Amino acid sequence: MMMLRKKKAPSHCRTSAKYLFARAFFKNVRPGIQIGVIAGREQVKNYMSGAWWNNDPVTTARNIHINWGGIHHDG
Repeated sequence: MMMLRKKKAPSHCRTSAKYLFARAFFKNVRPGIQIGVIAGREQVKNYMSGAWWNNDPVTTARNIHINWGGIHHDG
């Protein structure tokens, strides 16, 4: 009897996690909404100072958008 384990997705390195978070944070907002550079840099800094290796960067950016009043755009 062979036990099959679900493979975990490979974790991102620090640079790619930072890039993916920043890209998702700035790009995935509803049309007509712009995020300022200073606010974006602050959120990237907060993300990278936390447990970034344990969180999906795109999901984290989405959750911040939802907490900011639903500015996330899925399409």
